[in-house]
This record gives sequence, structure tokens and C-alpha cells, in this order.
Amino acid sequence: MKKRILLLFMLIPMFINAHGLRPLVWVLDAGHGGKDMGCEGIKSQEKDINLEITKEVVKLLKKNKPGIRLILTREKDEFLSLEERCNIANQANADLFVSIHVNYAIGKPLLKGTETYYSSLQGMTDAVLLSAHTKNADKSELLAWLMQKSYNDAGRETSRGVKPERLYVLTHTMMPAVLTEVGFMSNLEEEVYMNTKKGRREIAQCIYNALIAYYTTTQAKTHKKTLKNLRNTNGTYSGIKTEKPKVDPEVIEEPQEEKKQEVIPAPVEPTPTPEQPVTEEQKTPDMAEQTPPSEPQSPEKEEKEITVEEQAPSPSLPVFSIQLFATSKELKATDAQLQGLGPVTYVKADNMFKCLYGGTTDYQQAKKTLTEVREKFPDAFIVAYLGDKNITTAEALEMQR
Repeated sequence: MKKRILLLFMLIPMFINAHGLRPLVWVLDAGHGGKDMGCEGIKSQEKDINLEITKEVVKLLKKNKPGIRLILTREKDEFLSLEERCNIANQANADLFVSIHVNYAIGKPLLKGTETYYSSLQGMTDAVLLSAHTKNADKSELLAWLMQKSYNDAGRETSRGVKPERLYVLTHTMMPAVLTEVGFMSNLEEEVYMNTKKGRREIAQCIYNALIAYYTTTQAKTHKKTLKNLRNTNGTYSGIKTEKPKVDPEVIEEPQEEKKQEVIPAPVEPTPTPEQPVTEEQKTPDMAEQTPPSEPQSPEKEEKEITVEEQAPSPSLPVFSIQLFATSKELKATDAQLQGLGPVTYVKADNMFKCLYGGTTDYQQAKKTLTEVREKFPDAFIVAYLGDKNITTAEALEMQR
């Protein structure tokens, strides 16, 4: 009897595989990792945001779709080559591959939004890969559209579209695959949003919703009809569509600064031009792997135009200053804590005094100054004031826009 039961258990997996009843296998790829930090923001790196969002997606799937087997290309801060990521998915005979990244636009701090890529068949010569991608083309494109629709439904302000692209992790995986850019690290407002738990959870929820919609559609075998409807509804692959943002005030906290990721070659307004990452990682047209070049510094000029009293701008224009630290009392100009930096201004907040250096209506100038100031005050960051009212840097940039 025991032998019969043992034989039965041995035959079950064979029966399942033979009848296509094995559980679905989905691979989630948190872009970059280890020595490959991706793009950098003011106080964050793309690799960390990618991993945190990926983990949030896993939590949602395990809770609501426990029957799907989930594989992460990485579960910690470690380096994996693009080839290794693809091998993980291919060797697992996965049914889906999703790579999560953050975008970056050099020299365009106001560029924002989401975009999702699926594999382009153009120029593909490998017969095996071409066959697999031709077979999976509709499903890959479908998931890309569902991903963008999910972002839009959640109120993300700008959809940069769905685009076919020859990115390594898309062209070398043998199953339906997409790479999604969840926001721009080079946009301060979006960096701040992605660095909050609320922001990461909301982004993860969008990705999860898209995956569930994909699951439902493909299981019902209505994916081709759904894809056609999505194409007709959206009408374009790369057109920029803007909607009124639905940003919870809690999400925009006091900003820190901006950075870079799967870095994109500064996309051109209507249609960004994809570029390759600095490491090997395929960053969508955003090039998540290059780190934006440091901007030139001109100390003399900065110190000259940095005093709040000197500029006395119109109350209708926000002023950017550098907050060095907070102290329980105002310090003398010769105090050692200032490390020779001055002049400074103090703003009282509750029982503390915020020590501010400089004041300018030029945000780029404030960034340059911050770079220099951080040599002495590593934790310094940019703050914004409208008259005597403290506002977020994101609000100040929006006002300027």
C-alpha cells in the first residue's frame, strides 16, 4: 500500500506537466544592483527603489495569487549581468518576465511620467529567439499596454506610452516580457514620491493590477481582442498624454534632491530616444545605467547670489536655499559649526532654528551650490520658500513651470 502511494506521488508531477497543469511561473526582475547602482537621485539610487517596489509587488501577488510561482532575479543588493537575469527566466521556463526600472533625463528636470517597453523584432536574426518572440509578441505588447493603463487609472500624471525596443532583457528572454519605467529620478517631485513607502506601494499596486489584468485576459484567451481595443483606445505608441495628477499631499514630502537611473538619454518631448545603460542593463530610452555628469561649479558666483537678503525676490517667486542643519539657537557667524560658511539665515520652526545658506530663484543654481556645500555638510538639502512660507521644492518647481 505504501509503495502504491509513493508511486502515485511520483506520477502526479509527470501528469501535471504532461497536461499543461503546472503552476504559472512569473519572473520579477529588479533592475541593477550591487556595483551597478543604476541612475542616482539626490539621496537615492535606482537599484534600491527597483528592489523595494519589486518586493511590494511580490507581497501582493503572494497574498492574492498564491498559485503563481514567483521568482526574483535578485532579492538583495547584488550585481547580476543582463545575461544572468535572462538565464534565470529561461531556465525556469517562465511564463512571464517583468523588469522594473526608474528613468532619468539628463538636463530635463521637469520631465516626468511612466513608459513601458516590449521587445522589438526588428533586426533579430537568431532563428530561435525570433520564433519565440514572434509567438509571444501579442502578449508582451498586451502587458505593456495594461501596465500603462494601470498607471493612468491610478492617476499618474503623464503616460509616455508603450514602445517596442531592442533591450537585452527583452530580446534574450523566451517568454512574454516587458520593462517598465515607473518614473523619473531626474524629476525631484517623482524622486521624492518614489522614496516614500506610500509612493512605492502605489506603484507596486499599479504593476500588480496590470499583472492581474494580464492573467485574467490570457486565461480567458481574449488577449488578442483586448490588445486590439487598447491600441484603438490609445491610438499611439509614443504620444505623450497628460492628465490632471492625483497626488496625495502626504506623498510630496520635503524634497531632498534629484538623480539618475536606467538612464534615459534625455528624451525629446514627444518621443524620447532610447539609449543603452551605462552598465550593461538595458535601460529604456532612459539609460538607467549612466550617472548624470556632475554640473560645473562656480563657487564665487554662487556665494554672491546666494544670500537671501541680496536677492529679495518678488513674493510671487519661490526662493531656493540650502538647509545646512537645525539648531536650538542661532549661531554667531564665527561659530565653528558653520565651518567658515556664510552668510547664513535662520528660520524658526517650533523650538528649533533652521540654518539656511543662500537664496536664489534659480533651481539649477541652488543644485550647484548644494554640490559644494555637501563637502562640508553631507546632509544638507534644498528647501523652498514663498515669501516667509515654507513650501516643498516640488511645489516651487511646479509654480515656476
